[in-house]
Amino acid sequence: MDSKKIPQISRAAIIYIIMLITTAVSVATADETYNLDNGMQVILKESHAAPMISSLIFVKSGSKYETRYENGATHFLEHLLFNGTANLSQNELDASVSDLGGYINAFTRKELTTFLVLLPKQYIDYGLTVQADMLFNSAFPEKEFAMERKIVIEEINSSDDYPDAAAEDFFTTKAYAGTSYDRPVLGYASFIENIPRKAIIDYWKKHYIPKNMTLMVIGDFEPSSIKKTIESIFGGYENPNLTKESDSLKSTTHNKFAEHKKDSNSLSGQNIFDTVANVSSTHIDFSIDAPNCKDSDYPAMDLLAEYLASDEISPLTQALTSDNNPLVTELSVSLVPHAEFSRLEISAITKNANKADTIVKTVLAQLAALKDHVADSSSIQGIKTSIRCDDIYNSARLHYYGFIISSYMMSTGWDYIKTRPERISQIEWAECQDVANKWLYDPNFIATIVKPLSDSGDVPFVPESISAEEVIAHFDTTTFPEYELIKGHKIEYPVPEFGGYEFDDPGTYHKEILPNGLTLIVKSLPGNRVFAMNVLGKFRSANENPQQAGITDFVNRCLEKGTTTRNARQLADDLALIGANLTLYDNPWIPYDNRYTTRRFSFLKFETLDEFARKGLELFSEIAFEPSFDSVEIENVRRSMMAVLGRKTGSPRNVARNSFFESLFDGKAFSQPVMGSPKTIGTISQADLKQHHTNFYSPENVIVTIVTGKQIDTVIPWARDILGSRPPTGFISNVPKPPVSPSKTLTTHTELDKEQITIYLGEPMPGANSKGTSALTIASSILSERLYLALRERDGLAYSVGSSITFDRNFGWHYCSIATASENYQKALDGILFQIDKLQLDGPTASELQRAKNSIWGHLMSAKLAAINQAYYLSVNDYLGHPMEFDKQLLTELEGVTADDIRQASSRFLTSNYIIATAGKLPK
Repeated sequence: MDSKKIPQISRAAIIYIIMLITTAVSVATADETYNLDNGMQVILKESHAAPMISSLIFVKSGSKYETRYENGATHFLEHLLFNGTANLSQNELDASVSDLGGYINAFTRKELTTFLVLLPKQYIDYGLTVQADMLFNSAFPEKEFAMERKIVIEEINSSDDYPDAAAEDFFTTKAYAGTSYDRPVLGYASFIENIPRKAIIDYWKKHYIPKNMTLMVIGDFEPSSIKKTIESIFGGYENPNLTKESDSLKSTTHNKFAEHKKDSNSLSGQNIFDTVANVSSTHIDFSIDAPNCKDSDYPAMDLLAEYLASDEISPLTQALTSDNNPLVTELSVSLVPHAEFSRLEISAITKNANKADTIVKTVLAQLAALKDHVADSSSIQGIKTSIRCDDIYNSARLHYYGFIISSYMMSTGWDYIKTRPERISQIEWAECQDVANKWLYDPNFIATIVKPLSDSGDVPFVPESISAEEVIAHFDTTTFPEYELIKGHKIEYPVPEFGGYEFDDPGTYHKEILPNGLTLIVKSLPGNRVFAMNVLGKFRSANENPQQAGITDFVNRCLEKGTTTRNARQLADDLALIGANLTLYDNPWIPYDNRYTTRRFSFLKFETLDEFARKGLELFSEIAFEPSFDSVEIENVRRSMMAVLGRKTGSPRNVARNSFFESLFDGKAFSQPVMGSPKTIGTISQADLKQHHTNFYSPENVIVTIVTGKQIDTVIPWARDILGSRPPTGFISNVPKPPVSPSKTLTTHTELDKEQITIYLGEPMPGANSKGTSALTIASSILSERLYLALRERDGLAYSVGSSITFDRNFGWHYCSIATASENYQKALDGILFQIDKLQLDGPTASELQRAKNSIWGHLMSAKLAAINQAYYLSVNDYLGHPMEFDKQLLTELEGVTADDIRQASSRFLTSNYIIATAGKLPK
């Protein structure tokens, strides 16, 4: 394909594309909404791509509904509902879902709390029963209550340690002052430490009632059957008759918003607040008045916000970032709907505090100009197409779907969520101009500027809190009703029969090595509508010069900035026109997004619909193999990377993790951080990027995997033509050298001025194809559960703790990690070592062994829900030397692992000579 130019997509093709997408969505979507007699809303959304079902229960309970003396209660309650019911203990509740290969979790936002389970479809009745038991029948054991206090406080401390936490707190405090959205979701440590158990139970009784809940079931179910199951499990719960005192308190809580802000649909005037805080860069954040989500202007503002957030076409982005000396290093735009009002939020980060005023003026000037701005019609059609396609992609991620829509469930509601693609498709650009003129020409807004601390002597911003004395005094004078919790509601648990490790894979596979050395794997999956591709570059860190650590990440970030035939703007337009998603690097704004990022290899992910398979294959191949490396774009990417790296230096987790690898590999390839450092990124030239791309992404060093609903015989000729035409380079990849097991325990510490300290403790492991890897995988899972139960649930030392094991071709590594308060450092370290020793000496119990196997089975299924993840893991398995249908083989191997195998593997590989890397504040 080197000499062929992919034709630009014509206007006629645009119309055809929109018609195809509309048809695809109407055929695929089968959802139904109804109410139970008790007022609980039910949403059924069928998705038959995988034999799994997720249940998501959205509860109208969040920090928005809290009073001053309830702030943090919702989030605390979310934790407590996992601590046992009248029917199941805490351990039984967690284990019962995981024993069936399921996943159970919850999260809290300002407007709601969401509880979710994901299970193989044959066990969903059990998962629904567990949720009902938790929501209506919790027991709040005294012992677990005390432990959960500590866990939530550790979570608050961890959040406070986030590098930009102070800027976010200042913005929220000012932008939402006088509303029910100005309170933190997590609350305050002083409040959590002192709120009595009776107060939490009373809050639970008021808010956790059927008419306050929406149940969404999404996945592979039969509607009439699931309706009967839902009615039998949830239909018997009633909305209690609240006392007059409770009604009054609830009314006060709900009316607090109106008391503070009579005209809840608008801001007044233009207000800018500035401060200094413990941040690494200057943050400028806008909260701009926008139409209510029920306003007729809202869909046009929704489309306009998407346009402003599209980097390559947004006039706002171009004005702030495109210059040789750009005003900002990072920019984000989002429309944030609440039930009472909406806000257009714009967030900018700059390294130059003196540019803050100029940035504010530039933002306002660009917003004012939108009323006369003429957007390119193909760009707008591309945004509309992308919105439609995103709904299809996200629906395949059954449990993740809840995270995506949760922010809108209590504001726009389900009706807007499901009809959003259609509503926006009908908006003309002239309507966006009208909305811009009405809302953004001379907008009402609140803006905040937060600059790093300096020698000026300015008093730094400290978030508002509440004193322990005030909390204690309030609850000393407050009475609460007595509730009998032991009997609870009558509930009958189904008795599921575990049917073994089923792994339904109807796909057919094909693998070949093309003449140019490229490895090609295609999976045809019946019923799948997504065309997904993954390009894996082998031996990532091993092929980076230590003085150029992070160059692969740098290359990947440049790939979306233009090709030899398209500039960045054209590329973005053409991707949007086929609704394509492109993932080339870790998103620093999404927690734990770096789970796929590794020193072992790089990945390039791409997904579109099967209707555009040929076009998508051509376009993605051009992105991956024919980048332009424009000099101006390179500098933009470099500045962005520098900003991210600057923030990461303040993260105890990131610093401890990098220190662990630096010590483990001791100067070898994997000792370098994946993203490099400011020093290495600052020295990489355009020529360096081009040469590294030529070598690293040469046909001989990549694995390309495709998952599609199309027949293999259809796709293979396209792939041979497009991918096979690339000439080989003769590149011989470097193979990483394994770490050497330390002869004694090695420790390293980085002191950071943080509330917590993060610990990484681990050692080398054998390679992926070595004997005993299955036993080690299970051992790590068991160890992770023990650490969770002992250090989190029993001792309350941490919000996050666990064990992880990774295999490369010829070696691997294992580590345990925990983030805890400084004063708990030694107790946490001793606790990790004790659990390792105990596993070596005693081995696992029979129930632990079975639970770990089932958990791995469930994770395997949930990880392969989306076609794009199937493509990714196909690449990884081939990289590791596994067969294409390795999943079935793995389950067979896991089933045969015994308790003695676990004990032997633990004793052999979990040595007493560890690498211990820490970052944060060591206790004195």
